[in-house]
Amino acid sequence: MRLTRHNSWCAWCAAIALCLVGSAAHAAEPDRALKTARARISAAAKDVPTVESAIASAVKAEQRKPEQRIADAVLLMGVKDYDRAIDVLNEVTEKHRAHPTAFPDALQLLGEAYFKDKQLLSARRSFALVLSRSGERRFAPFQERAVLRLVDIALRRRQPKELDAVFAKLAMVPAVASSGIAYAKGKGLFAQGKFDGARASLMTVPLDSNFAHQARYLLGTIAVRMAAGTDPAAGKERNKPVATALYAPAIQLFRGVTKIKATTSEQRHVVGLANLAIGRLLYESGDWAQAVTAYNQIKRESPEFGTMLYELAWVYVRLGDVMRAMRALEVLSVAAPNSDDVADAALLRGDLMLRAGQFEKSFKVYESVRGNYDRMRSRVDGFLGKNTDAGVFFDMLSRDQLELFEAGGTLPPLVVRWARKGTDGDMAFAVIDDVTASRRLIKESNEMIDRLNAVLASPNRIRAVPALRVGAERALGLINSVALARMRLAKGLDEFSVSGQLLQLRRQRKAYERRLKLIPVDSADFSRRETQANRQWNRTSQGLQRLELEIDTLQATVNGLERMLRDGPQAGVVRSPAQVERYRMALVEQKRLIFYYREQITRLRSFTEAGKIQVGFGDRRFVEDARVRAAYRQLVVQEVALAQREGGELRAYAARAAEVLAAADAVDARLGAMVGDIDRTVRAKTKELRKAVSQETAHIVDYSGRLEQLDEEARMVVGQVAMRNFINVRDRLKSIVLRADVGITEEAWELREEQLMRVRRLKVERARTDARLERELEEVLDDSGEPEE
Repeated sequence: MRLTRHNSWCAWCAAIALCLVGSAAHAAEPDRALKTARARISAAAKDVPTVESAIASAVKAEQRKPEQRIADAVLLMGVKDYDRAIDVLNEVTEKHRAHPTAFPDALQLLGEAYFKDKQLLSARRSFALVLSRSGERRFAPFQERAVLRLVDIALRRRQPKELDAVFAKLAMVPAVASSGIAYAKGKGLFAQGKFDGARASLMTVPLDSNFAHQARYLLGTIAVRMAAGTDPAAGKERNKPVATALYAPAIQLFRGVTKIKATTSEQRHVVGLANLAIGRLLYESGDWAQAVTAYNQIKRESPEFGTMLYELAWVYVRLGDVMRAMRALEVLSVAAPNSDDVADAALLRGDLMLRAGQFEKSFKVYESVRGNYDRMRSRVDGFLGKNTDAGVFFDMLSRDQLELFEAGGTLPPLVVRWARKGTDGDMAFAVIDDVTASRRLIKESNEMIDRLNAVLASPNRIRAVPALRVGAERALGLINSVALARMRLAKGLDEFSVSGQLLQLRRQRKAYERRLKLIPVDSADFSRRETQANRQWNRTSQGLQRLELEIDTLQATVNGLERMLRDGPQAGVVRSPAQVERYRMALVEQKRLIFYYREQITRLRSFTEAGKIQVGFGDRRFVEDARVRAAYRQLVVQEVALAQREGGELRAYAARAAEVLAAADAVDARLGAMVGDIDRTVRAKTKELRKAVSQETAHIVDYSGRLEQLDEEARMVVGQVAMRNFINVRDRLKSIVLRADVGITEEAWELREEQLMRVRRLKVERARTDARLERELEEVLDDSGEPEE
């Protein structure tokens, strides 16, 4: 009985203790919620000034100095990203025209970037502007480079008449004594055929100048031209070497070039050209031993190394040293496989092997040449057969290389290089290159305009003003932190039992909390949300890539079926005309479907790119965040107001929570005003951008119309020149293949002759052996007989 009473007493005490602990825990949780919420809001209030300073520093960072922008352009030019360098330099020249050093420096670099990017007309415009302002002191350091480039541009465009205008402006330049200007003038006069004036100008270039090598080389070239003018056999095929004294002055000048110390790659290249010129002149003079010495001075890293090997082989042929000639040609095939002389070198090597009795090796060389160049000839034949009209030919050549590859219209690089080096080929292909580059730039501009319009029309247009994004992200993170503080404060209200309207408000509030927990607070949250959005679009892009691979597979299958259908008769496969027509129509339908699928994928890819641009900071998820925050804030305010009408501990907690909410509203007001200012700035910036984009769109449309007009004017003339050069290339390839066939025939004939000669030698040797045996037999028989008395 005592034990039962004792157990009841213990259970009663334990129940009381549990109630006391639960009551204490129930009372502590709201306090912790108030404390955590108050700490979050205080931290947000302290960080508001840092957001303001971040915005100010970001705006200041956006306004970089022109010198820094020029440094960026120099780095871009160093990695050969000329398009971006041109954009940066154009921005500097437009915004800082009054700057004493940045404007001339940027203008000169802009011309250089255009020149390196082969936009010669734009480069000419920039350098002409530099030269026209020679009277200003800030442009004085750039006059020499401008003159050099203007001369180079005129020569590359094969317009020597343009040099008269350059020389006229050059007369007004104060610092005419510059060695670079003297060299440029001499080079221009040489291009115009005024050798006396060119010589007088080039002689003024001192030996310690950076242009001493080029000037002395041109002097040697002038001496060659003058010697050719005094040679009655000039321009005719010579059967005998010319007199050594005829080219002695030129050789002396070229040797002077080789004695000047070369420190740059351009100067070393000129030295190699000088040694090449010496070797050629000595070869023409018949001094082949000295020509070998001159040719061997050209180093392996020189761009002229391949040309030197081919010409050196001919010198060895003249000297009768076949083994060294073949060795030089072998080195050429390895060291310079893309040389223009590689075909002739291979045929010469086969001929030398044939003369040396290496029939098997010569046969392999001839077979290799015929196989390689016959395939090139077939491709050129097919290209010319598909494009018989000059205008269509021009359109085909000016198409994008990717489109040509998909259409099967690409040509070997060697064929295009030979066509460029044909008569007027450089000018014709320069027009084609300019048209192709213009179309590419217009296409890229249209794509850029589409992307800009997509950004400006989307909720995250702040991406168009990246300088303000950092501050806006920090401010939005603090606003979200205050919203989470409200949610933590509301968790304290959940510790109290309520009913009626308060219970209904609590249920509405809790419905928003799951979404409110997803809002980003710090930079890691923003980055994670950005990565998630990009990952979704990347999956879409990867799906499109897989579809493109399937379409490529279908295209390859169709191409193979077309080839089988075309080559079937040669392979012994006989089909009826009805079957062939049915298969052909089915393949045409499949090609039409493939073209349709490619168009659809192109459209979907453009939509995907637009979607990638429209996601990120400020997109629709952030708009949804703002809606959820506002609704949750309103519900918490209403719940706290109703809780203050209740009694007991709930009323006390609601009173303290109201104070915290007032502090949160004050922080929100400051941050909201800051975000509003950012939004107004972004709206003003985007309005300016829309206006600029509209203007550029009108310019692009105008440029497209003018380009089409120029196309109509140039397509027939340029197409005719390009077609003629490709026909000449085809004839050259036919000649190479024919020479290889002749070499194979000669190899077979020589092999036959060698076999016949061997048979004859064997027969002669056998006859001699038989005669010797007979004589020996007779001697033996004579020795065995009776001696005569």
